[in-house]
Amino acid sequence: MRARAAAITEVLKEIEDGIVIGYGSGTTVTQLLPELKKLIERENLRLKFIPSSLQSRELLISYNLELVTLDEVPDPDLVIDSFDQADYEGNVIKGGGGALLREKILAQAAKKVVYLGDYLKLREVLNFPIPIEILQYSYSHVRRVLEAWNMRLRPRSCGAKMGPIISDNGNILADVEAGEIRDPEGLHEKLRSISGILETGIFIKPADLIVIGYPDGSIKRIEVARKKLIP
Repeated sequence: MRARAAAITEVLKEIEDGIVIGYGSGTTVTQLLPELKKLIERENLRLKFIPSSLQSRELLISYNLELVTLDEVPDPDLVIDSFDQADYEGNVIKGGGGALLREKILAQAAKKVVYLGDYLKLREVLNFPIPIEILQYSYSHVRRVLEAWNMRLRPRSCGAKMGPIISDNGNILADVEAGEIRDPEGLHEKLRSISGILETGIFIKPADLIVIGYPDGSIKRIEVARKKLIP
């Protein structure tokens, strides 16, 4: 917990009055929000937020924070999000919370992107199961291709629902077990070549800054030359 708290404290330094923030999903950014709310009240900040998922939308509403849409603000000033795993080059795997497509859209749209996590999520070589979002019509085709490539496809499920978990976009969420990922960009492109895979959880240098927290309260800042579509 102290490692994550250290990362949260560092990320709060990126907040400026009057900005629009794209807000991610997952447990880490959920834990960040109470501290962000305290900062807003202490410094009387005027902030607006674009949620990345229904989960983050409801969370932001519960803290009485102002929401806007990507239609209203197509280039948010800052995105704050977490990740499932990161390497030292700044590539990450995201989507454990099921919002990978919208999170990737926000990361591409934003002026600045900051991710945070603890030291256990930092790896020399990525090896986390890869979240993917699949068009329902194509599920059997996607599974067949992946099996031919010696990769295992596992649809998301939960005890309270029969059948696969569906994303906020109405698509199937699943994970691909691919072992060690020594060429993240190559694997991302290979998976996207399968018709019906709408997006993968491999994010190629999506952030300007990745903040890693450690149990002793120290942090590591990984500055990244973010891949941008719009300069």
